[in-house]
Amino acid sequence: MIDANTTTMASAVPSAMTQNKQSHSNRRWLLTRWALVISRPLGACCAIFAILVLLGYFGHVESFYRPIDGGPATNPLTALCILCVAMGLWYGNTGRKQIFQLVFALAGIVLSAAKLIDLNFTMNISPALTPFMDIVQNDLNAGKSNATGLNSAIMLFLLSVSLVISAFKKTILIQILAFISLAVPLVSYTGYAYGFNHFYGQMSLLTATAGIFLALSTLCTTGNKGILRAILSPYVGGRIARIQIMLGFIVPFSMGYLLIKTFLKTGDGNLFGIFVVAITWFIISLVCASAVMQEMVDHKRRHAEKSLLLSAMTDPLTGLFNRRKFYETAHREFERIRRNESQFGILILDLDFFKKINDTAGHDMGDKVLVQVAKILKQSIRSVDLVARMGGEEFAILLVDTPYQGVERVAEKIRANVETMEVEGWTDIYQPITASIGCANSNQRPRLEEIITLADEALYTAKAKGRNQVCLAEA
Repeated sequence: MIDANTTTMASAVPSAMTQNKQSHSNRRWLLTRWALVISRPLGACCAIFAILVLLGYFGHVESFYRPIDGGPATNPLTALCILCVAMGLWYGNTGRKQIFQLVFALAGIVLSAAKLIDLNFTMNISPALTPFMDIVQNDLNAGKSNATGLNSAIMLFLLSVSLVISAFKKTILIQILAFISLAVPLVSYTGYAYGFNHFYGQMSLLTATAGIFLALSTLCTTGNKGILRAILSPYVGGRIARIQIMLGFIVPFSMGYLLIKTFLKTGDGNLFGIFVVAITWFIISLVCASAVMQEMVDHKRRHAEKSLLLSAMTDPLTGLFNRRKFYETAHREFERIRRNESQFGILILDLDFFKKINDTAGHDMGDKVLVQVAKILKQSIRSVDLVARMGGEEFAILLVDTPYQGVERVAEKIRANVETMEVEGWTDIYQPITASIGCANSNQRPRLEEIITLADEALYTAKAKGRNQVCLAEA
């Protein structure tokens, strides 16, 4: 009878195993966890940027909103949009805080949409929503750049829309909008690095930095789902994706930078042809390296699958096939002989007095005997035949294309080989090992299960007649 403590312990074992598996899985998906953790801090940094910009306008500290002297400034309207998106990211889209995220997201949509309408329809809505407009106007009158450009407005509008969509759990759409938004400030950074003013337009370096942080923060909120989950995966697909993304940005960016600087000095237009060829071969090399890495991992996977399949079909002690493999092969062979009008034999072998070996010399000796018997059985049959350990000291043998008379000859050969085999520590001290064998032929019954039953009954007959015998099921 099983007591309560035993039941509790038994139920606790699967629970502990489940917890260990979950813990191991969590450790593997470390990058996705980090992405979720840093999402809010990134948003908080952007909120601080926006507040510093507004404080710069309030305190007339131009360096707070114009990081490069004579360069573009972060407009107060842009700072307000950044603050709205950052606060929306800070509150998140779960529980009661979701309403605050929606409020800030809608505010960001209104502010950025107002600027987009002004730029596309020559209207004048955004100035009414822009604080410190007098300072902005003074900058414009002085010929300085201080406006929310089309690139900034599009970026902030898309980020605000993605926050609204997050309330509906549309992960893929959120990530697509965030990736598009991320491309805008990256283009601006390229312009600053290359010295191309039209690449960044009215977007200040501060706005571009905040835009990158906001886009990354938005992506990180969905770090455990969709596209980002695939990129941050600890498995080969994720590793390849991260390497490709990193190299795909750094190499063309660096080569482009060197090209531009060299072209400005030499004026040699042939450099652009070299750039195209270099980028083409870089892409080819990247694809080849990815293919090699993928094939290496896939080879290991295929090998592991093959090993797993083999272990599922093999008896771990003797190395013989197991019951499952025997029945699978026997069924396949039975279908084959029905088509070809051939026949096969089945032997069921059981070692005599095997319990005596375990009781007298221990289970290690019993295992040693089973391993030796397995070797003898494999040596006694053809390569096309199959031998399997059915469990305990019982074995089954499938003799392919073997008639009724041939089954008996093979069985007698096996019985004799088992009887004469030597097992150090047993046969030299105690007695020979013997086996009883029951035989049946596929022509004796119309179903495989009935044929195996016949062989099993013949085995019991051999046992009843004194063991160490071969007994054929009656034709």
